[in-house]
Amino acid sequence: MSPSQQSDRPPPGATAEAPAGPLRRAMETIRALRGELAALRGAQRTAVVGTGLRAPGGIADRDAYWQALAAGQDLVGELPEQRRRAFPGGWEGLLTRGGYLPDVLGFDARFFGISPREARSLDPQHRLLLEVVWEAFEDAALPPEDVAERTGVYVGITGQDHRLWDEGEPNASWLIGNGHCFAAGRLAYTLGLRGPALALDTACSSSLVAVHTACRALAAGDCDVAVAGGVNLVLAPRSTAEIQRTEALSPDGRCRPFDARANGFVRGEGAGVVVLRRLADAERDGDRILGVIEGSGVNQDGRSSGFTAPNVLAQQTLIEGVLAAAGLTGADIGYLEAHGTGTPLGDPIELEAARAALDSPGRTWHVGSVKANLGHAESAAGILGLIKALLCLERRQIPRQAHFETLNPRIRLDGSGLTVPTRTRSWEPSAGRCAAVSSFGMSGTNAHLVLSRPSRPSRPSGPTAAPAPAPAPAGGFPVSAHTEAALRTLAGRYARRLAETDEAASAGDGYAAFAATARHGRTRLRQTAWITAAGAEEAADALHALAAGRDHPRVRMLEAAEHAPPGSADGTAQERPARASMTALPGYPWERTAYSSR
Repeated sequence: MSPSQQSDRPPPGATAEAPAGPLRRAMETIRALRGELAALRGAQRTAVVGTGLRAPGGIADRDAYWQALAAGQDLVGELPEQRRRAFPGGWEGLLTRGGYLPDVLGFDARFFGISPREARSLDPQHRLLLEVVWEAFEDAALPPEDVAERTGVYVGITGQDHRLWDEGEPNASWLIGNGHCFAAGRLAYTLGLRGPALALDTACSSSLVAVHTACRALAAGDCDVAVAGGVNLVLAPRSTAEIQRTEALSPDGRCRPFDARANGFVRGEGAGVVVLRRLADAERDGDRILGVIEGSGVNQDGRSSGFTAPNVLAQQTLIEGVLAAAGLTGADIGYLEAHGTGTPLGDPIELEAARAALDSPGRTWHVGSVKANLGHAESAAGILGLIKALLCLERRQIPRQAHFETLNPRIRLDGSGLTVPTRTRSWEPSAGRCAAVSSFGMSGTNAHLVLSRPSRPSRPSGPTAAPAPAPAPAGGFPVSAHTEAALRTLAGRYARRLAETDEAASAGDGYAAFAATARHGRTRLRQTAWITAAGAEEAADALHALAAGRDHPRVRMLEAAEHAPPGSADGTAQERPARASMTALPGYPWERTAYSSR
């Protein structure tokens, strides 16, 4: 045997490697592709780090929203007299029961630097978005100025009722106060956000399409933070008259999704916004993650049986495509927040598609629709459904479906595990770990999204990341507002929140988290008071004095350019704590004035 032949033989005891042939190359290619697919799916996962919302019944935060949902409340009522007076006689003969917000003309224009003349011309939908987006940033403990350069804005908006309020000559303020594109543009301008800013109108699916578009922008690197959502207000009779002619409205003013008595929907109002980041970024920075968007998608009905008719195959294809792209199956979905408008034909088509895409043997899963509680919020419907699904995941409960008694006989559930909950119930692990949200537009544009709970507590991740530090010992914190009156109101809210905090937590990490959030998670405004306090009891005493306008040794008003007092926790350079170690604080106390052109 030649030396070259001897050198090819493995030494005694060694294992011979597989020949570098087609099979080995194929296996290496498969492993590489699997790695690339896992990385792609990871890049497409999006963290929800903050929310803001308005819903009928005076609902303005997640806690109030959940209480209404869990109780199965019907928040539908009569048209506010304020709207009726604006168009004398115009509402006569119309079906006007709906889910209305209590005060849509009130607006804190001074806070946003908007003149009274401009505020009168500004669509109340745009005004409402400004407030709700601000609240969403506060909920995320993410001051807008900290992320302005790389933040995108994605707004779903359809209604144009406010254009009918103009009784004078057109002017520039009216032009830029009412176009859809200006809703997103004004948010970006007012808050100084310099990422993409888009307004999207796909009718009833607008807000969920906006969230999908924001997720894609984050994955593509177009922005690092995105605010996405939608808004809808019913301000003039013309749009209601047009919808009524389609015979889609319920004659008795009740929305009954999936029920045998379903006879149409009622119109609804609301606004909702989510603050989004790439999941890897949110985990790296220690954000408080409310939920994870595993995947989303959009498609079109195409040539269905009619221009506004739903297409069961298109809906099924969309759901299956979103699941496949996210690496999930129908068995992973334990709850579906359906489009569910309460029309006798639309609901059966939707649930037929959902069954085909999501059903699997041996498990019970659930479906619901918030439209029974709020009415159909149209361009804000999808985002309000998404926030409901987040709450279901967080609390591991599924709320009862309002106005549901007997299943619509056109809905066939033979052999299916799909159920409509008649009481608020626990979310059993066997149902599936994820929630799905569907939103279908009258224009034929469909959107679907899948959510999951965070897999672990939010902490910085990566090979070089250290564990998130606990909040620093709290030497004090600021209270900041635009005016002195708002400062006092906010101080009172802070004091009440401290009193509501668990006693054991207040003595330790609870107060430290409270103070850290006030220091690092809020924007400093014109009027700022510094509260020097080592614990919750001292802080509450000082806050009560500030709210009452009394002097107190632990309260000090800061000048515009003045930093925290020397010797306080903020008096020297201090690393910002992970946002996961912060807590929810009361929202800003808006000082609203009614602005109307009528």
